[in-house]
Amino acid sequence: MPSTFGIVDLFAGPGGLGEGFASFVKGGHVPFRIGISVEKEASAHRTLALRAFLRAYRARHDALPDQFIDFHAGLASEPDWSAVDAEAWRHAIDEARALELGTEAAAIAIDGAIAKLLGSYEDTILIGGPPCQAYSLVGRARARGKVGYVPEKDERHYLFREYIRVLDRLRPAAFVMENVKGMLSSTVESRLVFEMLMEDLSSLGTGHGHHYELRAIRIENGKAGLQEAARPSDFIVRAEAFGVPQRRHRVIIVGIRSDLAHKAADAQIAVSGMARTVSNVIGAMPPPCAAASAVARMKRRHGGTKLSKRRNCWPASARKGMTARSETNSWPLPVA
Repeated sequence: MPSTFGIVDLFAGPGGLGEGFASFVKGGHVPFRIGISVEKEASAHRTLALRAFLRAYRARHDALPDQFIDFHAGLASEPDWSAVDAEAWRHAIDEARALELGTEAAAIAIDGAIAKLLGSYEDTILIGGPPCQAYSLVGRARARGKVGYVPEKDERHYLFREYIRVLDRLRPAAFVMENVKGMLSSTVESRLVFEMLMEDLSSLGTGHGHHYELRAIRIENGKAGLQEAARPSDFIVRAEAFGVPQRRHRVIIVGIRSDLAHKAADAQIAVSGMARTVSNVIGAMPPPCAAASAVARMKRRHGGTKLSKRRNCWPASARKGMTARSETNSWPLPVA
């Protein structure tokens, strides 16, 4: 398999899934590079573009910009990122696109990015998840309360087919599709949306020679691996089982191109299985007046400058939300 993969990230939101891929380093090598990420919601796209800018900046300077550290610490307002590094910002706006999937403009931009990726990398990976409002239990309850709401006319139910279109055109080595677990029970025209999705994914490749093997992420004997799913619920990944201090349950489908599936058959990672609370994860954060020195250390580590003496404390608001819970070591897990 090639050592570097080009990534297409659809329905990217603020870019968390893509950041996970882009942040992975093995033996000093970064095997995943995002070629294009697409999101239509304005505030999410701003974060998506900032993530892309920071990755490009660090690749150029091997450090985070001081302006970002001060902004992130609440010590300064958001700067004009194009003035911080024009080249990194040009890269960011080329990578992070504010587009509505399913439109002609988005299709043209994505197809152009696909052609570029296929010419730059030996292989690619597709990631992302269609908007969850149409599938989530809360979203469906709200929709039922809308006068004249007709599920069959809600285009969000069918946006997974745009993901399928890109998958068919890109033919990546693998894909990762993520959504809320309500997708398993969502129906349109008396049919389960998940059933339609699986039919489309399973039939992909007919006549082209590249079918995809669909796998679920399962944990057995302290190790997570890719397995065939016996039932739809097998695709549910429970974040707390991986040490995340949150009961976040999501449907995650991993597809491996059939010519590569045998190479992933024995892939496993160790999972501790230990439940972690929020306090376990962030309970050791420094007190307010120690935060400035922590930021200074971060700057030095990334090649930046020291904070001035006047910046000697966290803003009070950064600590305010934690005060009520700071005396306990067993905060409950948030549910999402």
